[in-house]
Amino acid sequence: MRKLATVREISALRPIQGADKIEVAQVDGWECVVRKGEFRKGERIVYVEVDSVMPERPEFEFLRDRKFRVRTIKLRSQVSQGLVLPLTILKDGWRYGVGDDVTDALGITKYDPQAQQEAQLLTRQPKAPQNPIAMFLMRFKWYRKFFVKPKRRGGFPDWIAKTDETRIQNMVTLFETESKRGTPFSVTEKMDGQSATYYLRRLSRRKFEFGVCSRNIYLATPDNSSYWTVARKYDMENVLKKLIGDYDTVVLQGEICGDGIQGNKYHISGYELFVFNLIYPDRKYSTEEIAAFVAPLGLKTVPIVDLDKTLPPTIQELVEYAKGNSVVRAGQKREGVVMRNMKSNISFKVINPDFLLAEGD
Repeated sequence: MRKLATVREISALRPIQGADKIEVAQVDGWECVVRKGEFRKGERIVYVEVDSVMPERPEFEFLRDRKFRVRTIKLRSQVSQGLVLPLTILKDGWRYGVGDDVTDALGITKYDPQAQQEAQLLTRQPKAPQNPIAMFLMRFKWYRKFFVKPKRRGGFPDWIAKTDETRIQNMVTLFETESKRGTPFSVTEKMDGQSATYYLRRLSRRKFEFGVCSRNIYLATPDNSSYWTVARKYDMENVLKKLIGDYDTVVLQGEICGDGIQGNKYHISGYELFVFNLIYPDRKYSTEEIAAFVAPLGLKTVPIVDLDKTLPPTIQELVEYAKGNSVVRAGQKREGVVMRNMKSNISFKVINPDFLLAEGD
């Protein structure tokens, strides 16, 4: 679970040109605008990440116009991401050490539109059988076992990793290590849509279990959601049967973009799936390899930006690199990039602050 608020240290403070009352506080890889003189270098503070929703308390009243949500903002040409609070915001704050999660202690929740949409999916109950004979036979366990497919929703398969990359600003040590090593990374565009997971699991030589999931929820019952609409559009079950080979499982994960999703920034009619993961029990393939597998089957991957990118000396330079326009739609700022090194199993995301400012996120 994502830590929205943690105890950290201010590693540096620097002035903002032309500003007398504010300055920049460096917290790990994050840059935050704070009041000048309020904090000092090396001080333990509470850092609150963007997309956090603060409780409606007097000390957070200054966020009311933003509906108490912590957003990316720009002050005096300086981008500020996150909220820096004194340790005294916590009861017995002195007891907490660097790295401690204080999300619950402060009553902070996450702004997550996709989770809200997923919650609506859970309220849609499968219809009961209307056939009188079937309704009668439903009372017998043997009938339910052999003729009724389970209609459960919820529980994401515990053998599949969920799709959620960590922001590089929270991985400073890893960044510095891999930057010095000159580790090469493949880079893909981060699409702003809905994360979806499709899987096939072998039950016997010829029998399989096909599964459709949102980011957090297993959706057993076919419906008109974007997840199942995409499954039907691409004939996903048969696609996975062609990909599974001799393996017991195959998982395909991607981003759904289109009508009604995140404002449909890419102006896509209907829905399109952009694949970013193809996973077998013994390995996960690179985006370039995935493209070779899925293109003949009518699927596309997330756009590839670079296949051999090394990290610059600073995270701020990497954030600059993440800026730019989407490959999918001209003139649309891209959300950012995802960087991976398959050999070392390293991956992370770098969000484009221009995208966040333009979209009000």
